[in-house]
Amino acid sequence: MSIIRLRNVKGGKARSSFVPPPEEGQVRLLRLHRRLAAFGALLGLALGVIAFLPASLVANAISGATNDRLLFAEAEGTVWNGSALPVLTGGAGSRDASVLPSRLEWRLRPHFNGLALHLAQDCCLPHGVDIGIHRGLDGWVVKVDGPADSRGPAPTPAVAQPRAAGGAAVALGNATETARTLADALPIGQWPMGWLEGIGFPWNTIHPGGLLMLTTHDLSFTLKGGQWRTLGASQIEIRQASSRLSSLDTLGTYRMLIEADPSTEQKPGEGGTRALVWLSTVDGSLLIDGRGLIGSNGFRLRAEAKAAPGSESALNNLLNLIGRRNGALSVISIG
Repeated sequence: MSIIRLRNVKGGKARSSFVPPPEEGQVRLLRLHRRLAAFGALLGLALGVIAFLPASLVANAISGATNDRLLFAEAEGTVWNGSALPVLTGGAGSRDASVLPSRLEWRLRPHFNGLALHLAQDCCLPHGVDIGIHRGLDGWVVKVDGPADSRGPAPTPAVAQPRAAGGAAVALGNATETARTLADALPIGQWPMGWLEGIGFPWNTIHPGGLLMLTTHDLSFTLKGGQWRTLGASQIEIRQASSRLSSLDTLGTYRMLIEADPSTEQKPGEGGTRALVWLSTVDGSLLIDGRGLIGSNGFRLRAEAKAAPGSESALNNLLNLIGRRNGALSVISIG
């Protein structure tokens, strides 16, 4: 026969192995903690993916936006910090292509209302350029900050009025003051003219030489109501231009001034819906003068080119190619 012994429990009460269920508030708190942990994990994963988006996405976007005329080859890094080799081509199916000698580097930073982009390139953007994109009160604003803006106004040397067709002086009006400001300002960048051969005709026939320099002053663009508006000015200068179609070592130096048209502003300081273009010869044997517009219909330019006295035979082939001949003149029409 077995004997069962009963043990006395201290305090006279037996311990219970039963655990009461958590209260309703504790259950809700536990569920909240789990949801926050899951959300934090997903957010961290999303930020990690965004932070390491490959630079190839930038290359694909540039290629698509330019119809394969500008390519970012050998893209490295990320969308936020990357580099690539800029290549100019004649578009899809073209055999023409030319690449710059050094890599273009970019740094993209998000802000609460936009983005800040910094571009630099050893060969062509030695001082770098900053482009700000932000949301304004009534539209998007793109601001270009170049060396000329950060270092204050440039000296104002006298600038000769460009010659128009027939030898008459062109009245530049307010643009003359802008031309003086940009004349000796530090350019944003400089590119070899030979790079343009990648576009194809007519550059691959002209075989241009020289240096193309870009300078801007208080340049910005606003997208408002589906329409772009422009403030400020820019200048393209081609120094020591040359061509294999001419026996001359250099053709000359040329300037193209682009300035917002104030007559198209609805309010002062709002920006013009189009920009005015002036093309002039600084010096050289090939004399070119013209005017144009940049607006909703694209780029339009009308200019006349002729050879300086004594250079007619050396420039005859080139004048035949760049425009429609009208005696000694070559009439250039774009757009």
